[in-house]
Amino acid sequence: MRKLIYILCVCCWALGACTDDETRFDIPMPAEGLSFTPIAGGAVMHYRLPSDASIYNIFVRYEDAFGEKMVRSGSYACDSLIIIGFNEARTGVKASVTLCDRAGVESEPVEVTFDTKDSGPISFFDKLEVGPGWGNTFTISYELDTDLSGMVHLFYVGEDPHSKQPDTVLVESFVPTKGETSMIKTFKQIRDSYDIVVRAEDFRGYMVKEKVWANIMPYEIEKQVLSVENFHDPENLSIEDPIYKLGKQYLFNGDLKGENGFGNENWDDFNTYVAGPWAVATPENPEKPLFIIDLQEEKLPAEVRLYAQLANRSFPYGLGSWYVNNYGELPCGDIWNGNYATKLPNSVTLFGSNDMDDDASWQRIVHFEQERDIENELRWCSRSDEAIVDWFSWGFFQTEEPCYLSLNCPADGNRYRYLKVVINEVFFTAVGREVAGTYTNPEKHVTIQELEIYTAKD
Repeated sequence: MRKLIYILCVCCWALGACTDDETRFDIPMPAEGLSFTPIAGGAVMHYRLPSDASIYNIFVRYEDAFGEKMVRSGSYACDSLIIIGFNEARTGVKASVTLCDRAGVESEPVEVTFDTKDSGPISFFDKLEVGPGWGNTFTISYELDTDLSGMVHLFYVGEDPHSKQPDTVLVESFVPTKGETSMIKTFKQIRDSYDIVVRAEDFRGYMVKEKVWANIMPYEIEKQVLSVENFHDPENLSIEDPIYKLGKQYLFNGDLKGENGFGNENWDDFNTYVAGPWAVATPENPEKPLFIIDLQEEKLPAEVRLYAQLANRSFPYGLGSWYVNNYGELPCGDIWNGNYATKLPNSVTLFGSNDMDDDASWQRIVHFEQERDIENELRWCSRSDEAIVDWFSWGFFQTEEPCYLSLNCPADGNRYRYLKVVINEVFFTAVGREVAGTYTNPEKHVTIQELEIYTAKD
Protein backbone atom coordinates (compact mmCIF):
# COMPACT_ATOMS: atom_id res chain seq x y z
CA MET A 1 0.00 0.00 0.00
CA ARG A 2 2.81 2.40 0.95
CA LYS A 3 4.59 1.55 -2.29
CA LEU A 4 1.42 2.37 -4.25
CA ILE A 5 1.03 5.75 -2.53
CA TYR A 6 4.70 6.55 -3.20
CA ILE A 7 4.30 5.72 -6.89
CA LEU A 8 1.18 7.92 -7.14
CA CYS A 9 2.99 10.88 -5.51
CA VAL A 10 5.92 10.53 -7.89
CA CYS A 11 3.53 10.44 -10.86
CA CYS A 12 1.66 13.56 -9.67
CA TRP A 13 4.94 15.44 -9.19
CA ALA A 14 6.12 14.46 -12.62
CA LEU A 15 2.80 15.47 -14.17
CA GLY A 16 2.88 18.85 -12.39
CA ALA A 17 6.42 19.54 -13.50
CA CYS A 18 5.49 18.62 -17.03
CA THR A 19 2.48 20.98 -16.92
CA ASP A 20 4.58 23.88 -15.62
CA ASP A 21 7.08 23.37 -18.41
CA GLU A 22 4.33 23.30 -20.99
CA THR A 23 2.75 26.57 -19.74
CA ARG A 24 5.99 28.55 -19.71
CA PHE A 25 7.51 29.97 -22.87
CA ASP A 26 11.13 28.95 -22.50
CA ILE A 27 12.72 31.75 -24.59
CA PRO A 28 13.49 34.64 -22.22
CA MET A 29 13.97 38.24 -23.29
CA PRO A 30 17.67 39.14 -22.93
CA ALA A 31 18.14 42.34 -20.90
CA GLU A 32 20.75 43.61 -23.36
CA GLY A 33 18.07 43.63 -26.06
CA LEU A 34 16.08 46.34 -24.21
CA SER A 35 16.66 50.10 -24.00
CA PHE A 36 14.46 53.05 -23.01
CA THR A 37 14.13 56.65 -24.20
CA PRO A 38 12.24 59.09 -21.92
CA ILE A 39 9.45 61.04 -23.62
CA ALA A 40 6.72 63.39 -22.40
CA GLY A 41 4.44 61.44 -20.08
CA GLY A 42 6.24 58.13 -20.50
CA ALA A 43 9.00 56.39 -22.41
CA VAL A 44 9.75 54.47 -25.58
CA MET A 45 10.90 50.88 -25.02
CA HIS A 46 13.19 49.70 -27.82
CA TYR A 47 13.66 45.96 -28.20
CA ARG A 48 15.64 43.44 -30.24
CA LEU A 49 13.88 40.09 -30.09
CA PRO A 50 15.77 36.78 -30.14
CA SER A 51 15.86 35.13 -33.55
CA ASP A 52 13.08 32.62 -33.04
CA ALA A 53 9.93 32.24 -35.19
CA SER A 54 7.84 31.17 -32.19
CA ILE A 55 8.02 34.67 -30.64
CA TYR A 56 4.80 36.56 -31.32
CA ASN A 57 4.48 39.40 -28.77
CA ILE A 58 6.41 41.28 -26.13
CA PHE A 59 4.75 42.69 -22.98
CA VAL A 60 5.88 45.30 -20.47
CA ARG A 61 4.05 45.60 -17.12
CA TYR A 62 4.33 48.53 -14.71
CA GLU A 63 2.32 50.88 -12.49
CA ASP A 64 1.48 54.34 -13.81
CA ALA A 65 1.45 57.64 -11.88
CA PHE A 66 -1.93 56.79 -10.35
CA GLY A 67 -0.93 53.29 -9.18
CA GLU A 68 -2.91 51.64 -11.94
CA LYS A 69 -1.41 48.39 -13.26
CA MET A 70 -0.58 48.86 -16.93
CA VAL A 71 0.27 46.39 -19.70
CA ARG A 72 1.67 47.56 -23.03
CA SER A 73 2.35 45.16 -25.88
CA GLY A 74 4.52 45.12 -28.97
CA SER A 75 4.71 42.88 -32.01
CA TYR A 76 7.48 40.75 -33.45
CA ALA A 77 7.09 42.92 -36.57
CA CYS A 78 8.11 46.11 -34.72
CA ASP A 79 11.07 47.19 -32.64
CA SER A 80 9.55 49.57 -30.08
CA LEU A 81 6.45 50.37 -28.04
CA ILE A 82 5.29 53.40 -26.06
CA ILE A 83 4.87 53.45 -22.28
CA ILE A 84 2.22 55.93 -21.08
CA GLY A 85 0.52 57.08 -17.90
CA PHE A 86 2.96 59.51 -16.22
CA ASN A 87 2.83 63.21 -15.37
CA GLU A 88 5.84 64.67 -13.57
CA ALA A 89 9.21 63.37 -14.76
CA ARG A 90 10.31 60.21 -12.90
CA THR A 91 13.44 58.08 -12.74
CA GLY A 92 13.89 54.39 -12.04
CA VAL A 93 10.32 53.27 -12.68
CA LYS A 94 10.21 49.49 -12.23
CA ALA A 95 8.77 47.23 -14.92
CA SER A 96 8.87 43.61 -16.07
CA VAL A 97 9.17 42.39 -19.64
CA THR A 98 8.04 39.04 -21.03
CA LEU A 99 7.92 37.35 -24.42
CA CYS A 100 4.85 35.50 -25.65
CA ASP A 101 4.15 32.83 -28.26
CA ARG A 102 1.09 32.53 -30.50
CA ALA A 103 -0.72 30.44 -27.87
CA GLY A 104 -0.42 33.23 -25.31
CA VAL A 105 2.21 31.49 -23.22
CA GLU A 106 4.67 33.95 -21.68
CA SER A 107 8.31 33.65 -20.71
CA GLU A 108 9.93 34.32 -17.35
CA PRO A 109 9.81 38.11 -16.67
CA VAL A 110 12.91 40.29 -16.97
CA GLU A 111 13.02 43.16 -14.44
CA VAL A 112 13.94 46.58 -15.85
CA THR A 113 13.68 50.28 -14.97
CA PHE A 114 13.00 53.36 -17.12
CA ASP A 115 12.80 57.16 -16.83
CA THR A 116 10.11 59.58 -18.04
CA LYS A 117 9.80 63.28 -18.87
CA ASP A 118 7.10 65.74 -17.81
CA SER A 119 3.85 65.09 -19.66
CA GLY A 120 2.22 67.65 -21.94
CA PRO A 121 -0.29 68.78 -19.29
CA ILE A 122 2.59 69.32 -16.86
CA SER A 123 4.76 71.13 -19.43
CA PHE A 124 1.78 73.36 -20.24
CA PHE A 125 2.39 75.19 -16.96
CA ASP A 126 6.08 75.87 -17.71
CA LYS A 127 5.37 78.85 -19.97
CA LEU A 128 1.86 79.69 -18.80
CA GLU A 129 1.07 83.25 -17.77
CA VAL A 130 -2.20 84.54 -16.35
CA GLY A 131 -2.84 88.20 -15.66
CA PRO A 132 -5.45 90.96 -15.48
CA GLY A 133 -7.23 92.29 -18.53
CA TRP A 134 -9.47 95.25 -19.24
CA GLY A 135 -12.81 95.63 -17.48
CA ASN A 136 -14.05 92.19 -16.46
CA THR A 137 -11.48 90.18 -18.43
CA PHE A 138 -8.23 88.34 -17.81
CA THR A 139 -5.42 87.27 -20.11
CA ILE A 140 -3.86 83.83 -20.54
CA SER A 141 -0.83 83.04 -22.67
CA TYR A 142 1.21 79.88 -23.15
CA GLU A 143 3.77 78.29 -25.45
CA LEU A 144 3.94 74.61 -26.43
CA ASP A 145 6.35 72.65 -28.60
CA THR A 146 3.62 70.18 -29.61
CA ASP A 147 -0.16 69.93 -29.45
CA LEU A 148 -1.32 68.97 -25.96
CA SER A 149 -2.53 65.42 -25.42
CA GLY A 150 -5.09 66.40 -22.84
CA MET A 151 -7.39 69.24 -21.86
CA VAL A 152 -7.22 72.46 -19.86
CA HIS A 153 -10.04 73.94 -17.78
CA LEU A 154 -10.22 77.60 -16.71
CA PHE A 155 -12.14 78.53 -13.55
CA TYR A 156 -12.41 81.47 -11.21
CA VAL A 157 -13.66 81.60 -7.66
CA GLY A 158 -17.02 83.30 -7.84
CA GLU A 159 -20.45 82.81 -6.34
CA ASP A 160 -23.04 80.12 -6.86
CA PRO A 161 -26.09 81.99 -8.25
CA HIS A 162 -28.50 79.87 -6.20
CA SER A 163 -26.83 79.38 -2.82
CA LYS A 164 -24.85 82.67 -2.97
CA GLN A 165 -21.92 80.73 -1.55
CA PRO A 166 -18.36 80.84 -2.94
CA ASP A 167 -17.99 78.44 -5.84
CA THR A 168 -15.68 77.78 -8.78
CA VAL A 169 -17.17 79.04 -12.04
CA LEU A 170 -16.08 77.41 -15.30
CA VAL A 171 -14.91 79.91 -17.92
CA GLU A 172 -13.85 77.53 -20.69
CA SER A 173 -12.39 74.11 -21.46
CA PHE A 174 -10.04 73.75 -24.42
CA VAL A 175 -7.25 71.66 -25.94
CA PRO A 176 -4.07 73.77 -26.21
CA THR A 177 -2.23 73.63 -29.53
CA LYS A 178 1.36 73.97 -30.62
CA GLY A 179 2.98 77.41 -30.71
CA GLU A 180 2.53 80.69 -28.87
CA THR A 181 -1.06 81.49 -27.94
CA SER A 182 -2.63 84.48 -26.19
CA MET A 183 -6.29 84.64 -25.18
CA ILE A 184 -8.56 87.12 -23.46
CA LYS A 185 -11.38 85.64 -21.41
CA THR A 186 -14.35 87.31 -19.77
CA PHE A 187 -15.56 86.79 -16.22
CA LYS A 188 -19.25 85.96 -15.98
CA GLN A 189 -19.61 87.77 -12.65
CA ILE A 190 -18.41 91.23 -11.66
CA ARG A 191 -16.08 91.30 -8.65
CA ASP A 192 -13.33 93.57 -7.36
CA SER A 193 -10.73 90.80 -7.71
CA TYR A 194 -10.60 87.19 -8.81
CA ASP A 195 -8.81 83.97 -7.96
CA ILE A 196 -8.17 82.17 -11.25
CA VAL A 197 -7.76 78.39 -11.32
CA VAL A 198 -6.11 76.55 -14.21
CA ARG A 199 -6.54 72.77 -14.18
CA ALA A 200 -4.98 70.33 -16.67
CA GLU A 201 -5.97 66.72 -17.30
CA ASP A 202 -4.45 64.00 -19.46
CA PHE A 203 -6.12 62.26 -22.40
CA ARG A 204 -7.54 59.63 -20.04
CA GLY A 205 -9.38 62.29 -18.01
CA TYR A 206 -7.08 62.25 -14.97
CA MET A 207 -6.45 65.64 -13.38
CA VAL A 208 -2.66 66.01 -13.37
CA LYS A 209 -2.00 69.54 -12.12
CA GLU A 210 -3.76 72.62 -10.84
CA LYS A 211 -2.47 76.13 -10.22
CA VAL A 212 -4.15 79.18 -8.70
CA TRP A 213 -3.46 82.84 -9.50
CA ALA A 214 -4.86 84.78 -6.55
CA ASN A 215 -6.21 88.32 -6.31
CA ILE A 216 -6.23 89.19 -10.03
CA MET A 217 -7.62 92.73 -10.35
CA PRO A 218 -8.74 93.78 -13.86
CA TYR A 219 -7.77 97.20 -15.12
CA GLU A 220 -10.45 99.88 -14.99
CA ILE A 221 -11.77 101.23 -18.28
CA GLU A 222 -14.09 103.98 -19.43
CA LYS A 223 -16.22 104.32 -22.52
CA GLN A 224 -15.43 107.23 -24.82
CA VAL A 225 -18.27 109.51 -25.83
CA LEU A 226 -18.05 109.70 -29.61
CA SER A 227 -19.91 111.50 -32.38
CA VAL A 228 -19.42 112.42 -36.03
CA GLU A 229 -16.98 115.09 -34.80
CA ASN A 230 -14.54 112.29 -33.95
CA PHE A 231 -15.01 110.55 -37.29
CA HIS A 232 -12.62 110.91 -40.24
CA ASP A 233 -13.22 109.30 -43.62
CA PRO A 234 -10.03 109.82 -45.65
CA GLU A 235 -11.15 107.40 -48.38
CA ASN A 236 -14.67 108.89 -48.57
CA LEU A 237 -16.24 105.47 -48.12
CA SER A 238 -19.28 106.22 -45.94
CA ILE A 239 -22.54 106.14 -47.90
CA GLU A 240 -24.66 109.10 -46.81
CA ASP A 241 -28.33 108.71 -47.73
CA PRO A 242 -30.89 110.50 -45.52
CA ILE A 243 -33.83 108.91 -47.36
CA TYR A 244 -32.78 105.37 -46.50
CA LYS A 245 -31.14 106.48 -43.22
CA LEU A 246 -27.59 105.50 -44.04
CA GLY A 247 -24.63 107.46 -42.72
CA LYS A 248 -21.75 107.75 -40.29
CA GLN A 249 -23.96 109.24 -37.58
CA TYR A 250 -25.58 105.82 -37.07
CA LEU A 251 -22.28 104.54 -35.68
CA PHE A 252 -22.85 106.68 -32.59
CA ASN A 253 -26.60 106.67 -31.91
CA GLY A 254 -26.61 103.89 -29.31
CA ASP A 255 -28.65 101.41 -31.38
CA LEU A 256 -26.51 98.33 -30.72
CA LYS A 257 -28.93 95.71 -32.09
CA GLY A 258 -30.78 97.44 -34.92
CA GLU A 259 -33.92 98.22 -32.93
CA ASN A 260 -34.58 101.47 -34.82
CA GLY A 261 -35.16 99.57 -38.05
CA PHE A 262 -37.27 96.79 -36.54
CA GLY A 263 -40.67 96.39 -38.18
CA ASN A 264 -39.70 97.96 -41.49
CA GLU A 265 -41.26 95.53 -43.96
CA ASN A 266 -40.11 97.44 -47.06
CA TRP A 267 -36.40 96.97 -46.35
CA ASP A 268 -35.73 100.63 -47.08
CA ASP A 269 -35.23 102.21 -43.63
CA PHE A 270 -31.81 100.90 -42.62
CA ASN A 271 -30.67 103.11 -39.71
CA THR A 272 -27.07 101.97 -40.04
CA TYR A 273 -23.61 102.65 -41.42
CA VAL A 274 -22.43 101.11 -44.67
CA ALA A 275 -19.25 101.90 -46.58
CA GLY A 276 -18.11 101.22 -50.11
CA PRO A 277 -17.66 100.25 -52.74
CA TRP A 278 -14.24 98.67 -52.19
CA ALA A 279 -14.14 99.38 -48.47
CA VAL A 280 -11.61 96.62 -47.72
CA ALA A 281 -7.84 96.78 -47.83
CA THR A 282 -6.02 95.79 -51.02
CA PRO A 283 -2.52 94.52 -51.83
CA GLU A 284 -1.75 97.98 -53.18
CA ASN A 285 -3.10 99.65 -50.04
CA PRO A 286 -2.88 97.11 -47.18
CA GLU A 287 -3.61 99.71 -44.51
CA LYS A 288 -6.53 101.35 -46.27
CA PRO A 289 -8.68 102.87 -43.50
CA LEU A 290 -12.37 102.22 -43.25
CA PHE A 291 -12.34 105.25 -40.96
CA ILE A 292 -10.18 107.01 -38.37
CA ILE A 293 -11.37 108.05 -34.91
CA ASP A 294 -9.89 111.11 -33.20
CA LEU A 295 -9.94 110.65 -29.40
CA GLN A 296 -8.99 114.36 -29.01
CA GLU A 297 -6.10 113.44 -26.71
CA GLU A 298 -3.64 110.58 -26.25
CA LYS A 299 -5.23 107.63 -24.48
CA LEU A 300 -4.39 103.98 -23.84
CA PRO A 301 -6.90 101.96 -25.93
CA ALA A 302 -8.49 99.01 -24.13
CA GLU A 303 -11.19 97.68 -26.46
CA VAL A 304 -12.90 98.56 -29.72
CA ARG A 305 -16.29 97.01 -30.42
CA LEU A 306 -17.83 96.70 -33.88
CA TYR A 307 -21.52 95.78 -33.59
CA ALA A 308 -23.76 93.97 -36.05
CA GLN A 309 -27.54 93.95 -36.30
CA LEU A 310 -29.41 91.01 -34.87
CA ALA A 311 -31.52 88.96 -37.27
CA ASN A 312 -35.07 90.27 -37.48
CA ARG A 313 -38.00 90.46 -39.88
CA SER A 314 -36.88 93.85 -41.15
CA PHE A 315 -33.43 92.52 -41.92
CA PRO A 316 -31.71 94.81 -44.46
CA TYR A 317 -31.47 92.95 -47.71
CA GLY A 318 -33.28 93.08 -51.02
CA LEU A 319 -34.31 89.86 -52.71
CA GLY A 320 -33.36 90.57 -56.30
CA SER A 321 -36.17 90.22 -58.83
CA TRP A 322 -38.65 89.35 -56.05
CA TYR A 323 -38.01 92.71 -54.40
CA VAL A 324 -38.15 94.63 -57.68
CA ASN A 325 -41.47 92.99 -58.65
CA ASN A 326 -43.05 93.81 -55.29
CA TYR A 327 -41.48 97.11 -54.28
CA GLY A 328 -39.85 98.56 -57.36
CA GLU A 329 -36.27 99.72 -57.61
CA LEU A 330 -33.75 98.23 -55.18
CA PRO A 331 -32.87 100.72 -52.43
CA CYS A 332 -29.29 101.96 -52.80
CA GLY A 333 -28.67 99.77 -55.82
CA ASP A 334 -27.41 96.29 -55.11
CA ILE A 335 -25.72 97.02 -51.79
CA TRP A 336 -28.27 95.13 -49.72
CA ASN A 337 -29.02 92.58 -52.41
CA GLY A 338 -27.29 89.80 -50.54
CA ASN A 339 -26.75 87.98 -47.31
CA TYR A 340 -26.04 90.42 -44.47
CA ALA A 341 -22.99 88.46 -43.31
CA THR A 342 -21.20 89.15 -46.60
CA LYS A 343 -20.87 92.79 -45.54
CA LEU A 344 -19.53 92.04 -42.06
CA PRO A 345 -15.76 91.85 -41.47
CA ASN A 346 -14.02 88.57 -40.80
CA SER A 347 -10.58 90.19 -40.64
CA VAL A 348 -9.86 93.52 -38.92
CA THR A 349 -6.68 95.32 -37.89
CA LEU A 350 -6.52 98.28 -35.51
CA PHE A 351 -3.74 100.84 -35.81
CA GLY A 352 -2.80 103.77 -33.58
CA SER A 353 -0.97 107.05 -34.20
CA ASN A 354 -0.41 110.48 -32.72
CA ASP A 355 -0.06 112.12 -36.14
CA MET A 356 -2.93 111.20 -38.44
CA ASP A 357 -1.23 112.66 -41.51
CA ASP A 358 2.06 110.80 -41.09
CA ASP A 359 1.63 107.42 -42.78
CA ALA A 360 4.83 106.09 -41.20
CA SER A 361 3.57 106.83 -37.68
CA TRP A 362 0.77 104.25 -37.63
CA GLN A 363 1.47 101.32 -35.29
CA ARG A 364 -0.42 98.04 -35.35
CA ILE A 365 -2.24 97.51 -32.04
CA VAL A 366 -4.30 94.35 -32.46
CA HIS A 367 -5.60 92.04 -35.18
CA PHE A 368 -8.74 89.89 -35.37
CA GLU A 369 -9.43 87.18 -37.92
CA GLN A 370 -11.79 84.31 -38.64
CA GLU A 371 -11.89 82.19 -41.80
CA ARG A 372 -14.14 83.71 -44.45
CA ASP A 373 -16.06 80.45 -44.85
CA ILE A 374 -16.10 79.41 -41.19
CA GLU A 375 -19.28 77.68 -40.04
CA ASN A 376 -22.08 80.12 -39.28
CA GLU A 377 -22.36 79.01 -35.67
CA LEU A 378 -18.71 79.89 -35.04
CA ARG A 379 -18.79 83.39 -36.53
CA TRP A 380 -18.69 86.36 -34.19
CA CYS A 381 -21.84 87.57 -35.98
CA SER A 382 -23.74 84.25 -35.93
CA ARG A 383 -26.86 85.78 -34.36
CA SER A 384 -26.99 88.33 -37.17
CA ASP A 385 -27.40 85.72 -39.85
CA GLU A 386 -30.99 85.10 -40.89
CA ALA A 387 -29.84 81.85 -42.51
CA ILE A 388 -29.32 80.14 -39.15
CA VAL A 389 -31.27 82.23 -36.64
CA ASP A 390 -35.03 82.36 -36.47
CA TRP A 391 -36.11 85.96 -36.87
CA PHE A 392 -36.48 87.39 -33.40
CA SER A 393 -39.82 88.62 -32.19
CA TRP A 394 -39.85 92.17 -30.82
CA GLY A 395 -39.97 90.95 -27.23
CA PHE A 396 -37.13 88.51 -27.72
CA PHE A 397 -35.20 91.06 -29.77
CA GLN A 398 -35.25 93.48 -26.85
CA THR A 399 -33.96 90.94 -24.34
CA GLU A 400 -31.31 89.37 -26.59
CA GLU A 401 -27.73 90.46 -25.94
CA PRO A 402 -26.00 92.60 -28.61
CA CYS A 403 -23.63 90.97 -31.08
CA TYR A 404 -20.20 92.50 -31.59
CA LEU A 405 -16.62 91.89 -32.69
CA SER A 406 -14.18 92.75 -29.92
CA LEU A 407 -10.69 94.13 -30.56
CA ASN A 408 -8.96 93.74 -27.20
CA CYS A 409 -5.82 95.84 -26.93
CA PRO A 410 -2.73 94.93 -24.87
CA ALA A 411 -2.65 96.48 -21.41
CA ASP A 412 1.03 97.31 -21.80
CA GLY A 413 0.56 99.15 -25.08
CA ASN A 414 1.13 102.77 -26.05
CA ARG A 415 -1.13 105.79 -25.82
CA TYR A 416 -2.61 107.14 -29.05
CA ARG A 417 -4.81 110.01 -30.11
CA TYR A 418 -5.92 108.45 -33.41
CA LEU A 419 -7.27 104.96 -34.03
CA LYS A 420 -7.53 103.56 -37.56
CA VAL A 421 -9.84 100.65 -38.38
CA VAL A 422 -8.77 98.57 -41.39
CA ILE A 423 -11.12 95.91 -42.79
CA ASN A 424 -8.98 93.29 -44.50
CA GLU A 425 -11.84 91.10 -45.73
CA VAL A 426 -15.52 90.24 -45.25
CA PHE A 427 -17.27 86.90 -44.74
CA PHE A 428 -18.36 84.62 -47.54
CA THR A 429 -22.06 84.02 -48.00
CA ALA A 430 -23.52 81.94 -45.20
CA VAL A 431 -23.86 78.23 -45.88
CA GLY A 432 -27.34 77.52 -47.17
CA ARG A 433 -27.74 80.95 -48.80
CA GLU A 434 -25.63 80.37 -51.91
CA VAL A 435 -28.05 81.38 -54.67
CA ALA A 436 -25.95 82.04 -57.76
CA GLY A 437 -25.59 85.74 -58.55
CA THR A 438 -27.90 86.87 -55.76
CA TYR A 439 -26.46 86.64 -52.26
CA THR A 440 -23.03 88.12 -52.83
CA ASN A 441 -21.05 91.28 -52.10
CA PRO A 442 -19.02 91.77 -55.30
CA GLU A 443 -18.07 95.38 -54.57
CA LYS A 444 -16.87 94.72 -51.02
CA HIS A 445 -19.22 96.94 -49.06
CA VAL A 446 -18.83 96.91 -45.26
CA THR A 447 -21.50 97.58 -42.66
CA ILE A 448 -21.22 98.25 -38.93
CA GLN A 449 -24.22 98.82 -36.73
CA GLU A 450 -22.50 100.68 -33.88
CA LEU A 451 -18.99 101.61 -32.77
CA GLU A 452 -17.78 101.71 -29.17
CA ILE A 453 -14.30 102.51 -27.90
CA TYR A 454 -13.04 101.91 -24.36
CA THR A 455 -9.79 103.25 -22.95
CA ALA A 456 -7.88 102.94 -19.70
CA LYS A 457 -9.46 105.01 -16.97
CA ASP A 458 -7.26 107.98 -16.10
